[in-house]
Amino acid sequence: MNIAILIDAENVLSAHADQIFEHAAALGEIRRREIFGAAQALTSWVEPVLKYAIHPNLTIKASKGKNSSDIALVIGAMDLLIAGGIDAAIIASSDSDFSALSVRLRNAGVQVIGMGTEKANPLWRAACSSFTVLQPPVRQAAQPPKKAPAKENKSAAKDAKSPARENKAPAEKPAVTPDHGKRMDIIREFIQHEIEAAGGRVQTNALFTALNALPEYKVDQQRSRRRPLNYLTRHFSDAFRFEDGPDGNGIVSLRGEPAPADAPAEPAPVAAKLPAAPAAEAAAETPEPLALLLEAGLPEDDAGRIVEIFTESASLREAYNKLRSVFGNTAGREYYQKVKDIAKANP
Repeated sequence: MNIAILIDAENVLSAHADQIFEHAAALGEIRRREIFGAAQALTSWVEPVLKYAIHPNLTIKASKGKNSSDIALVIGAMDLLIAGGIDAAIIASSDSDFSALSVRLRNAGVQVIGMGTEKANPLWRAACSSFTVLQPPVRQAAQPPKKAPAKENKSAAKDAKSPARENKAPAEKPAVTPDHGKRMDIIREFIQHEIEAAGGRVQTNALFTALNALPEYKVDQQRSRRRPLNYLTRHFSDAFRFEDGPDGNGIVSLRGEPAPADAPAEPAPVAAKLPAAPAAEAAAETPEPLALLLEAGLPEDDAGRIVEIFTESASLREAYNKLRSVFGNTAGREYYQKVKDIAKANP
């Protein structure tokens, strides 16, 4: 079986490279090896790129929040489909934005093997022919400091209290890798673990408290000469979402996760029932939801699908998640906000 590997560098840690390629080698012959991501994400992948001869695809974000790398990966996958000669595609990511791509490849006869973390969206798992969970990388524990030998007698104890104690060797400190990319991998894995342990969202003050106990973070952040929050947003905004919380404290969460369970209630969507009016006047004056969306400048196909989603959904939260699944995170949120604005303008 001929296999192509497509890696989302902004969603998968470089420490997972060995698992990805070992799994692929067990399935067949690897014909194409592609990785997609911005410069910050690709930096930590330098060693695996050289080790496995992966072709890097650098993307540049035109503005904050744009999913340029996801789009580049989709284009790369479609180029492979057109060229032919590929029986299966391994897409290494936990992002549900690739669900539509998976369906398209499967319809064309290409198996899609998803590889992501335990927290991968169920929509993405269901869209794949099969899904393999990437196991967390095992971090080597630091060697404990050596203990001083037990004192044999009182004389030795007395000598230990003398000024000669100043010559005692200092306790060993855990070694910190000098490689910036490896330190970033460890920090990224640590932040992801803290978020998952907190149920998907962690406050920045709690995260900073935990990070200060991590030697790799203290070294890398101090060398960057940036404030802690500026350091995190600069280096890890591709993997984590940084938002302002309702109490003024920041919130950090994984990108690609569904809307938080305690999100505030939203106003009624445009597809909601309108106020009662005489039949003749309602037919003439009350615009249809589709007409309102078209008037707002949305493409006709997208507007029709949005109306279907709100009509079929049992709640606003379900509609919000479906919009992000169908149109992608960025476009889905924009369309949801557009519906909110239209609903406010047409009470």
